[in-house]
Amino acid sequence: MKFTHPTVGLLGLIGAVLISACESKPKIAENALKPKITTQVTKHDTDDAAIWINEEDPSQSLILGTDKNEDGALYVYDLKGNIIEDKTVRGLKRPNNVDIEEFELGEEEFSIAVVTERLTNKIRIFRLPEMTPLDNGGIEVFEGEDQRDPMGISLYKNTEDKVYAFVGRKSGPLDGYIWQYELKGDENGNIIAEKVRAFGKYSGKKEIEAIVVDDELGYVYYSDEGVGVRKYFADVGKGDEELAIFATEGFAGDHEGISIYTTDIGTGYIIVSDQQANKFQIFSREGSADNPHQHLLVKSIDVSTMESDGSEVTNASLGDLFPKGMFVAMSDDRTFQLYAWEDIAGDDLMIAPDGLPQHTKNAIQPKYITEKVVFDTDDPAIWVNKNDPAQSLIIGTDKEDGGGLYVFDLQGKIIKDKVIPNLQRPNNVDIAYGYILNGKPIDIAVTTERSKNQLRVFSVPDMKPIDGGGLAVFEDRDKKDPMGVALFKNPKDGLVYAIVGPKDGPSKGYLCQYRIDNDGKGKVKLTKIRDFGNYSGIKEIEAIAVDNELGYVYCSDEAFGVRKYYADPSKGDEELALFGTKEFGRDIEGISIYKNADGTGYILISDQQRNTFNIFSREGSEANPHNHNFIKSVELMTLESDGSDVTSVGLGDEFPKGMFVGMSTDKTFHIYDWRDIVGDDLK
Repeated sequence: MKFTHPTVGLLGLIGAVLISACESKPKIAENALKPKITTQVTKHDTDDAAIWINEEDPSQSLILGTDKNEDGALYVYDLKGNIIEDKTVRGLKRPNNVDIEEFELGEEEFSIAVVTERLTNKIRIFRLPEMTPLDNGGIEVFEGEDQRDPMGISLYKNTEDKVYAFVGRKSGPLDGYIWQYELKGDENGNIIAEKVRAFGKYSGKKEIEAIVVDDELGYVYYSDEGVGVRKYFADVGKGDEELAIFATEGFAGDHEGISIYTTDIGTGYIIVSDQQANKFQIFSREGSADNPHQHLLVKSIDVSTMESDGSEVTNASLGDLFPKGMFVAMSDDRTFQLYAWEDIAGDDLMIAPDGLPQHTKNAIQPKYITEKVVFDTDDPAIWVNKNDPAQSLIIGTDKEDGGGLYVFDLQGKIIKDKVIPNLQRPNNVDIAYGYILNGKPIDIAVTTERSKNQLRVFSVPDMKPIDGGGLAVFEDRDKKDPMGVALFKNPKDGLVYAIVGPKDGPSKGYLCQYRIDNDGKGKVKLTKIRDFGNYSGIKEIEAIAVDNELGYVYCSDEAFGVRKYYADPSKGDEELALFGTKEFGRDIEGISIYKNADGTGYILISDQQRNTFNIFSREGSEANPHNHNFIKSVELMTLESDGSDVTSVGLGDEFPKGMFVGMSTDKTFHIYDWRDIVGDDLK
């Protein structure tokens, strides 16, 4: 019998356990994505991260992360991963998860960071970026419960600007596991919390820690570890029904940190940590066409983070290293790892436009959003029913092959019997009134059909074709591909012209002007009149607008400026003005003109990637009628708007001063009351 010294045996056993534990830890895959930055280490044990965006200077944004020890801290880092010691909050008792939201207290609005403090059964609240406490020492949660131990937290700001905290715990009941609190200010300048509901199912297998809220869509998601991701309405009034449970397969072990990357209104990705596999599983944010709560797996990505608990992501551009946004993941080596979103996206995922925030709180809300088209909206036109303006129509393009010319009522409902289907990439559309055909005045809508290199012409409002199937354009050019179109009715003789822009063309004579003539058989034909207009060669000229009353045509030379010419070809091809060369972020897009009867008004032009419209004077200055001064920029809820139209005609009780319509990349058009755009600066 072999004798083993007890001390040696014990040490050997401990060593064996340690070796076994080390060997059981998942390895980092050889092809694992590497972070741009790894933060300095915390004292004990990292857990969850949050990103605070400095809107005045995004390069000065901050990363917050928890050290979840009983002698823990809420660490604050710069974007290089350095600890900012004078902002770091120490002495917290096992801080677990953290989240950030905008909050109004009295007359002030600022950002707050809320963190769970497990050993005190409290949430702690700090003002950003100063990191001063606003909670009078902490707010107790799960009061009256045997099982408290708060872990997960996520904040939600609803459409009424009320802020809520969703709090999860180490263990709890099988139903009503999550508690929701409304955060309010008190008379002493602190923040208090009021419980508004308990909801949410729990499998009982492990715990629920990771929680995230989609503010825009109004959903809350949380990880039932080892089971899947559960989804509920974030608004109390919408009920406690479980809307979905997904990510139930393909995970090595625990479902952990959740974050949401938005690419557009309603679209983007839900990113879930597959903790024991050192992976993140990425699901569609928008669900499927048949089921908005069906979140399909899009991509699985190996990362260099180890056993990640928590994560956060933003689409905001944060300097040279993170121009399209940042993904932050906790790693089990006491650090947080900072990834560039484009590295996460690879060739499989979308990137938000310029990585910029989609909207600020100042964005003007539309009165209506149209029903969606099938593929991709581009340009609208407003047809004014002069007999009954409240029965006016909005006509808009769906610019893919197999797309169409859609017709909507003023509330955005599709009028199905007026839709023109199966057009081959219809791009832009415009309307002319009182065109004489067969001796009678009719209104017409003209759209470019890019894939067929032609124009289509329809009578309005019946939407009947009067073009014999299409009218060819750019027949004398190698480069065709018509995009922009605007109509000009010469007040001198009543002749109607189509001014058309291609995808690409010469530096001189880029635009082509056609007269729309009768063919003598009840249809229309085109007669080419001239080539005119300068082109920078940088991108393209798509957006065109004509001021019939003043006799000018404007076109957007994207990424360069707005050009102005006479619409009447008899007045020559001289470029009268080039403006908007300094006011835009990148692409200069859709143009529309708001006209007052006295010749004054406004030229509205889309600053596409900023989700804003820049507004210039229509009338020019007294000294120079072609000096169009910049007046203001308005942020709308439209996303990356290509096209727009506006009218000053009152369209019923809802739009007594006119209507503005902007295309949005969520396959809709947004309908605005002109009074909401006017503000204090316009009339």
